[in-house]
Amino acid sequence: MTRTRVGADVRASAASAERATHAISAVPHSAPLTPSDWACAGATALALVLAFPSPVGEGIWLLAWGAWIPLLFRLATRSALSLRHVGLLGLGLALVVFYGSFSWLAFPIIHYGGVPAPIAYALLLIPAVVLSVFFSAFLWLMRWSCVRWGRVGVLAAPFFWVAVEWARARLTRHGWNLFGYSQASVPELIQIARGTGVLGVSFLLLLASALGVFFALRETIRWRRALMLVGWPLALCGLVFFIGRAVRPEVPAGTSVVHVFAVQPVIPVFGRGAEWRAPDVVESVHRHLRLSEEVLAQGGADASPRLLIWPESPMNLSLDEDEALAAYLADFARRHQVYLLLNHLGKSVHGWHNSAAVISPHGTRIAEYHKIRLLEFGEYVPGRRFLPFLEKIPALAGDFVPGREHTIATVGSARVGTFICFESAFPEIPRALVRRGATLLVNISNDGWFGTTAGARQHLAHAVFRAVEMGRPLVRVTNSGITAVITPDGEVRDATPLFQPATRQWRLSLPPPGSLTMYARHGDLFAWMCVAMSLGLLAWGRRRKPRS
Repeated sequence: MTRTRVGADVRASAASAERATHAISAVPHSAPLTPSDWACAGATALALVLAFPSPVGEGIWLLAWGAWIPLLFRLATRSALSLRHVGLLGLGLALVVFYGSFSWLAFPIIHYGGVPAPIAYALLLIPAVVLSVFFSAFLWLMRWSCVRWGRVGVLAAPFFWVAVEWARARLTRHGWNLFGYSQASVPELIQIARGTGVLGVSFLLLLASALGVFFALRETIRWRRALMLVGWPLALCGLVFFIGRAVRPEVPAGTSVVHVFAVQPVIPVFGRGAEWRAPDVVESVHRHLRLSEEVLAQGGADASPRLLIWPESPMNLSLDEDEALAAYLADFARRHQVYLLLNHLGKSVHGWHNSAAVISPHGTRIAEYHKIRLLEFGEYVPGRRFLPFLEKIPALAGDFVPGREHTIATVGSARVGTFICFESAFPEIPRALVRRGATLLVNISNDGWFGTTAGARQHLAHAVFRAVEMGRPLVRVTNSGITAVITPDGEVRDATPLFQPATRQWRLSLPPPGSLTMYARHGDLFAWMCVAMSLGLLAWGRRRKPRS
């Protein structure tokens, strides 16, 4: 009996040692990052930069379908990465992506804020480090997933990525250049956004890379592995393209029509310390009026309501303070029998607002929208309530108070919802407008702050997704470009060049107000589903033994 007991103890000890060996083999070693690790991270970072409009070009959208392959493949084949390693890779990834895609942020800081270039670019380290937190979180989740499930764990990438992007947009209150925006130039590839928002496109892009890596890991022959890495992303891209072409929506016949006129005046932006002189303001207003009269004369007369749109302006006009200007513009609208939508400094009991007003053909102001989502340090300085010394720091474009109402203007049979500048990066604002009955979306902006950088092209990409998500035509009117109309399926038409005075006109058929896309009805339901799936995978994985 003693021998039997001893033998059992030996076998139990051996089994315990074996389990410990397996567990230890799955725990990351402290070996330093290798050149191959950095090369894979660099390849992914470069692909992410080039997929978007950037200083080097318009954006190679196809790169996004395989951008994550190098780093996902590395994570799946090298589990010996510690949390510190993942953090370093995430930081390196974020620095390349941020300075490659967001470098235009330094332009207004340098040229209009008067900050020396070295300091301006150094300040960009702060948001770059914040971005690295989310990149590192995704890399850690993928490393953990591959340790738990092996190559099958790679297939968790699209769920984890959407969860992390959604968290980034919510926690930082900025969703600029979420991965899906890289596909804005190809309408067929973004039709899924009608139900899922931009994060649905992000999901497809990560799924393409994950499928390529998953099937490549099953192969041992190099050429077959390379074929899997390239073939699966291209196959999914082609499938999404043809499905998107088949389901592109059409505006139903018999809906209302509005004749829209857009003016791009190219009014100069002055930097910090410079002020508008009265002659400059008068000349700038006259430029708006001349361009308006020219395009209205070209449009002729018809039975459709006519909507003339002026862009967000650096002139700081106020219909509330300048009674003579308000009276003149009211007379202009009466003489030309147009609805005039323009930007001005609105005043309320709460303070000054960055506003959009609509003047009817009768000369009365029928609607006014106060910008809800203000730009940090551009339109207000955050933290003044807690840090009194910030009171000495002025906002770049002026100190404003956020609005609270999503205002709809009735223009004939059309219902117009307006949002201002970078509010196009926040789908909740146009979604609220559409749910209140808007049949036409208008985005007025002054992208002159960006100069000729990639900022204006990236800004347009965000507006494209808002049109698709809401199933509404979207008219984008800017001070210096890019002015265009975007169809409900995401096609950009009649885009203007940057920094050239221009006018445009369109006769737009509008959908009925009751026709809502799935995204307009349910918002970020798809993102919540991915978050729930990610949490489920984490819970399941904790109960599963790591793979050696």
